[in-house]
Amino acid sequence: MGINQEDFEKLNMRGIVISSIMTAFGLVVALAWKDTINATVAHVMPDNDDGTLKGMYITAVAVTALVMGLAMLVLKINVRVEKEIERVQSYFDDDDDDDEKKDA
Repeated sequence: MGINQEDFEKLNMRGIVISSIMTAFGLVVALAWKDTINATVAHVMPDNDDGTLKGMYITAVAVTALVMGLAMLVLKINVRVEKEIERVQSYFDDDDDDDEKKDA
């Protein structure tokens, strides 16, 4: 009851492994920035009663807003890049069509 060759090829194992490694790198970066972001929030908004819960919430909301904004920017750039790729591919596709017409 193993995986047959066709199902295995559909899995795209290389893509899955690369994606997992990149996700791990992202986690390392996030952990590196965590203390810096917390220290920045503590510097900007010092608490008199050493209650860090409010600071943690503010940090979480601020980072979430920042990440959402960056994600939207990346998605917009991706749409532009896809359109540009399609435009360039259509240029080469038209070239191939012209060559086929000349050969006929």
